[in-house]
Amino acid sequence: MSNNQGSGSDKSYVTIELCPICGGDTGALLMNKRLHKTFGKQTVNPRTTCGECKEKYLKLGVMLINPETGSLAVLKDEAFVRLFNTPVPAGKIAFAAESVVQQLIASQSAPQQSVGAEAAA
Repeated sequence: MSNNQGSGSDKSYVTIELCPICGGDTGALLMNKRLHKTFGKQTVNPRTTCGECKEKYLKLGVMLINPETGSLAVLKDEAFVRLFNTPVPAGKIAFAAESVVQQLIASQSAPQQSVGAEAAA
């Protein structure tokens, strides 16, 4: 989890949880069980998303996130199964190496070839 704000004197044992996709409030508070002041005011939690992003992105897809960098990509369930040859995780969130996330992002920005045009001809 990454703390978004706060210097050493601004630390607390509670923090507002933020969505890694949109950066919005998830509606949850995180607490250090030992009551150590380790959090800034807001913290991105790579293990969960807000309700809106869950509905918009994870309803039909899986979020791959690098928890160290916060880089992420969302794949449709079918693409995730096909690419990784593994079932969709229960929470629809999977951790991935930075290189994997960046490769997925790059593949989405590359021009897509039309397969349907050949079949119609």
